Amino acid sequence: MDDALWYEAALLVGITNALNVVADAPLAALEPAEASPDAEQVFAEIRAFYGRAVPVAFLRLGGDPGYLADVWAATRRAFADNRLTRRLKEALAFAVSVTSRSPFGTTFHLAEMRRLGVGERGVMEVLGVTQMFSSYTKIADTLQLESDMHGLAPVDGSPAPGGPSRPHPEKA
Repeated sequence: MDDALWYEAALLVGITNALNVVADAPLAALEPAEASPDAEQVFAEIRAFYGRAVPVAFLRLGGDPGYLADVWAATRRAFADNRLTRRLKEALAFAVSVTSRSPFGTTFHLAEMRRLGVGERGVMEVLGVTQMFSSYTKIADTLQLESDMHGLAPVDGSPAPGGPSRPHPEKA
């Protein structure tokens, strides 16, 4: 339970990146010619959730209604109010999109933040925090600094699911 907020935020980051990749792909061939009735049903849910036209990421997935439904279910879960509010989640998605330089995500999540009541000062605060942490990360990467948090938790020597066991690094 202590990590629930982090897992919720991590799901949001993953879904945001997944949608940005699909939307920003320069593949016009991904645009479906005609949506099936199953896809149209999902599109109706998406329009209701966002209160506007279906975003391009979902339109591109519309050619495979089953996959579209799965991605939409994950997106709806990631962005719904839970421990973190939808407004905060849109701010996080905006920060992820700015950092990953996604034209779709930056524009889309900025519009969602504004739709949910975030004013210019709020947008600039999110942008400022994003810039600060992005800059610190670039400096640390350039200097090849080791994380000062690496010793906070014990090393998990258990194998990956289905993988061979590996010796504990401190015992090897």
